[in-house]
Amino acid sequence: MRIDMSYEGWQFWSLAALALIVLAALLTDLRQRRIPNTLILLALMAGVLVNVFGPQAFRGGAGLFTSLPGALGVKGAVLGALTGLAAFLPFYMLRAMGAGDVKLMAGIGSFAGPATAVNLALFILVAGGVLAVARMVWARKSRQVMANVVAALGQMLPGSALSFDPATQSADRMPYGVAMAVGLLAYGAWIFSGRYPLVNF
Repeated sequence: MRIDMSYEGWQFWSLAALALIVLAALLTDLRQRRIPNTLILLALMAGVLVNVFGPQAFRGGAGLFTSLPGALGVKGAVLGALTGLAAFLPFYMLRAMGAGDVKLMAGIGSFAGPATAVNLALFILVAGGVLAVARMVWARKSRQVMANVVAALGQMLPGSALSFDPATQSADRMPYGVAMAVGLLAYGAWIFSGRYPLVNF
């Protein structure tokens, strides 16, 4: 069963659904400093559904973020979700990112497919870095942030006495939903202005 829709119409409504989900995640992250599991589950289900029931891609390099759009099927959606999860999981293990952020990236990946999930992760990480530096300078907490970075990196060395707990030592951490929304917008602007993905496979 396929939804009778043009490729461009599918792309528009799929991007609109993704934008609404990311906006909802951003608002809850700003207000509650968490992203609910129900929203993440909705993202995963929606990503799979748009890729299963949309007009299937018969061209290489198709997907949601391309000038030649086409649904990627269940395999593309699941691989995209796993790629998004894998891209941010190391940051969660280092306690530099919350579990909700990692799971939301899996939801975004289910819309985008594996190759685009890698590109989105790169753009989101760059956006997060830029926003974190701007926030650090604005709040004049650069000394505390640098001490936290040294402690976080130092605790990974064997025999190190340094320890870092983001829950108690964080210098007013930025809700990462902001970086995810900005990175998503930046990647969309990059692709739809005619540029090529940074990573392609």
